[in-house]
Amino acid sequence: MPPSKIMIIRHAEKPPNPPNKTGPWDMQLDGKSGGGKSLIVQGWQRAGALSSFFAPYKSKPVNPEIVMPHHIYAANPKGETQRPWETVTPLAAWLKYKEGSSSFNVDYSVGDEKHLVKSVLEHGSPVLISWEHLHIMPDMIGHIQESYQIANYSAIPKQFPDVFYLVWVLDLKGSEYTWCSVNQNLIAGDVS
Repeated sequence: MPPSKIMIIRHAEKPPNPPNKTGPWDMQLDGKSGGGKSLIVQGWQRAGALSSFFAPYKSKPVNPEIVMPHHIYAANPKGETQRPWETVTPLAAWLKYKEGSSSFNVDYSVGDEKHLVKSVLEHGSPVLISWEHLHIMPDMIGHIQESYQIANYSAIPKQFPDVFYLVWVLDLKGSEYTWCSVNQNLIAGDVS
């Protein structure tokens, strides 16, 4: 059986592109400069807040579409960017998921969505993926669709929106998935 639920997020907030002279600047978890590859302060705030969004203490997530992930995937931090990995590192720590285990997998790089999806589909329990937004649709979602029908595939936007506050959810119903989009509502700017 494939995962009962696949939840996909874009990494959290990043420096402006192109960079400017006034910031905001990025930083690594240890407070050192990220050299343009890490999250800005607002991104780290979101990363921390994702723990209570996906795995609140002694409770269930507030949104019924969201469940606690049993497996977390993030793009390999040694690649082009560390942001997808940084975004879910606080959640993985909260859940005591050890990096490099099947609970917290960082084996795949952006551009290797086909192999990522193959690995994800081997789990029967809920999965969370943190990725670079330009490679979520059609790259990642398209490979899922090749293996398991997504009933409302035509309703999925042709590209993941250029925002940081969405979770795309694929929910297994019978032998096919249905897609929906959930707003995280975690920090200022998430709620319109």
